[in-house]
Amino acid sequence: MASEAGKALIGKDYVLGRLVLDYIRAFMWPLVAIVVVLVYQNDVRTLIFEREIDVFGVRIGAKVEQIESQALAEIADVRVLLEAQQASGSDNAASPQIAEDIDAKLANLERNLTREIAEVQSVQQTRRPPPPPSALPSRAPASPPAADSIAARAEAAERRGFQALIDHDVAAAIEAFDNARSIWPDYNNVAEIGQALRRFESRLQDPESPMWPQLYREILTRYSWGMPEDLRIAIRKGAKKAY
Repeated sequence: MASEAGKALIGKDYVLGRLVLDYIRAFMWPLVAIVVVLVYQNDVRTLIFEREIDVFGVRIGAKVEQIESQALAEIADVRVLLEAQQASGSDNAASPQIAEDIDAKLANLERNLTREIAEVQSVQQTRRPPPPPSALPSRAPASPPAADSIAARAEAAERRGFQALIDHDVAAAIEAFDNARSIWPDYNNVAEIGQALRRFESRLQDPESPMWPQLYREILTRYSWGMPEDLRIAIRKGAKKAY
């Protein structure tokens, strides 16, 4: 009898242990990853710059600072999701959705960082020294628009789109993101946001529709790379209402 009781107790402990491990794996591992980044962010920053020098041979400077700033903003978003998960509790129906959003957020962060680094590397590989003065024609043809000018126009259109989302104006948002995509098709996530808006357009006509928080949630977790920081705060606030 004592032996059977002991086996039963061990069995219960095993089941409880498995539940705890499953909970940690499903809900707590992103917290560990974020804590590591936040605690050791100086070392991470140093590593980024060292990899920049080792891989590309030059110091990219402003571009790396921009990538770092965006990455830290994305990490702050994850912290907001973790706080929402903690507030909801493991028994809340929203908790699995938040865990899924955290996974999506981290996956998109990795994807965007990989893309940005690849773009920097591509620019460095295609750089060529200017031709000597003797090789230049007497009258150079008109040069194409500067990349900085295209980026500025796309950024302005993207900003109008996010502002329209905050104002719950879906028509203006679609127009702005389409404009940004026409200027620069691969700029941040303007194409993906435009597609999402069209999927939910009929449900976003009402400014008070509960679909608006769900849209903010999807944008924050999947399409937030490059979002202006001041507008990101409002999107975060709206996304919290989805849980």
